[in-house]
Amino acid sequence: MEPKKDAIIATIGIFSGRPNPELMLSGKVAEKLANLVKTTLGKESIHPPPPPRLGYYYGFLVQTSKELAKRLELPVEFNVYHGVITERYGQEQKHWRDVANVERFLIDQAYEQGHGDLLEKVGADKSE
Repeated sequence: MEPKKDAIIATIGIFSGRPNPELMLSGKVAEKLANLVKTTLGKESIHPPPPPRLGYYYGFLVQTSKELAKRLELPVEFNVYHGVITERYGQEQKHWRDVANVERFLIDQAYEQGHGDLLEKVGADKSE
């Protein structure tokens, strides 16, 4: 799905043989995500996350339209996996420790949008 002008698209990475499910985040939820991401970027550099494994959850690909990214002060695209946010600049990548629990926020949003059964099967449990 292409990012919409007024929503953030977060694709859930799951090796399932089916298309990866997508979340649409808009309004207050998009603003909350943006605040969490801004709290994380540039704070604590860290090593890259581990490589994805077949049959398991491997994080989120988050995509935002250029207009919305500019307004929310977000990268147009980034990944979140295993406590690491990865920004891309062409071929270069920067990795930041997820100090604001962006991944947990996205997992909880995925559960709220009806993807809980699938996430439980691949080991991404909802927070208590």
